[in-house]
Amino acid sequence: MKPGRTTLHFERNGFCANVESVAAMLCGKCGTRSIPGPTALKISNAVERFLKACIDLDSTGISLLKVAS
Repeated sequence: MKPGRTTLHFERNGFCANVESVAAMLCGKCGTRSIPGPTALKISNAVERFLKACIDLDSTGISLLKVAS
């Protein structure tokens, strides 16, 4: 395992969110990635709140998209 960066992908009820450039330990052989507990918990809680907000806004017709930089 070596330190690196990864992208986490979450999907809930037809909505998805990607969290990019997350510090993690990565295995170059099998692809396993390990994110430290406190970091994983913070990301998970934030994404869950975000996706809940998306579900609450679903009937409004608002779409959230990332603009390519």
